[in-house]
Amino acid sequence: MDLKVSRDRILGSDRARILGEVIANRTVSGEEKMNLSKNLFSLTVATLGLLALPSAARAFSLSAVDNDYDFNALNPNLSFVAEGRFGNNARNGDYELDIHGVDTSNPTRTQDQANFTWTNGLLTEFSLTFDALTRAVTYIVGGQTLNATANSNPINDIFIRTRAATADTSILLSNLFLNGVDLLGSSLADNADDGVEYLRISGVSDSFTLTGTSLMSWTDSNMPRNSRLAYQIKVGSADGGAEAVPEPVSILGLALGGSGLAMMRRKRNLQKS
Repeated sequence: MDLKVSRDRILGSDRARILGEVIANRTVSGEEKMNLSKNLFSLTVATLGLLALPSAARAFSLSAVDNDYDFNALNPNLSFVAEGRFGNNARNGDYELDIHGVDTSNPTRTQDQANFTWTNGLLTEFSLTFDALTRAVTYIVGGQTLNATANSNPINDIFIRTRAATADTSILLSNLFLNGVDLLGSSLADNADDGVEYLRISGVSDSFTLTGTSLMSWTDSNMPRNSRLAYQIKVGSADGGAEAVPEPVSILGLALGGSGLAMMRRKRNLQKS
């Protein structure tokens, strides 16, 4: 029994299923199978391209801010700050992890805090997640979880600040990924330099997850204290900012989708000619 399907129906929402049924039917000629297989491949490539795109085609850019003075000159309007600091490097007394900056009348007041023990020269994983719908903030460092609710200030920027204010100390934040995309950037503060470094991520306007690693180094003869060896992830908005560029995932998705749709269009043009 011959299986006949109209061209309009093939171009409809059931196209992939119908093409599969046609190809599987033994009464279809070899040439027809070849043409339909090519058509299905084009549709698959286009679909993969669309699936590769984020729910909203986001873009971000990276830039450096030299010091605290230049940061403050940007008129930052923060929604929250996630911090990792040396404290007293013990699970008692001074805290090492916190979320603060939510209370605009008292920006240093912590919404959540915890004790943590850093290991000299050892990479420590962290993740920071913000839910734009609920304003919920989840901050995880080495298995320790902190939670807070961000204030209503708009979010367009993430500033990663590292500080090493004690001699022979340094701190590095690296292996940074934003929503699974490698930022190819890091923030390193070394007391041999000016002791403060900022990495700015612009164009962040929705829910996000930032992951990475921190590495603190010090000497036993000159131990840092409190926030003299620390990092802060400051989230909010500020003036200026570098021009945004598409994320690699968006570029890949557009390329796949475009190539698949182009193949389908070329196929239809050949059929008409």
